[in-house]
Amino acid sequence: MAKKGLENFASTVKSLKSFLAEPIRSERDKAGIIQAFEFTFEQCWKALQQEATRQGSKVGSPKGAFSFAMDIGLIPSDEEKIWLEMLEDWNLTSHTYKKELADQVLSRIKGQYLSAYESILNKLMS
Repeated sequence: MAKKGLENFASTVKSLKSFLAEPIRSERDKAGIIQAFEFTFEQCWKALQQEATRQGSKVGSPKGAFSFAMDIGLIPSDEEKIWLEMLEDWNLTSHTYKKELADQVLSRIKGQYLSAYESILNKLMS
């Protein structure tokens, strides 16, 4: 895997984890966490895209990157729903901001997405 793509992904996961470790006191805090989620999502799918290229495959979209990751076992099949929901949340949050949506996405970031990012990062690094 191209080292820079993996380093960028690792850096965004670290930032997201650090943001979530702090108390969330304001709408600004929520917006910052959601933006960190969006950055992490971008770096994740780009790291997967680079891994696909390294393995002789080509993916041109986040959904294609996640399908590739499932095909080679980086994403367990029982986590497919999480990654599809993450893709949907990324699409929604990158185009609009609504308080109730932000609260729902923030809950999923804390409850599922951070651990999913950490899991795939660990697999890519091994």
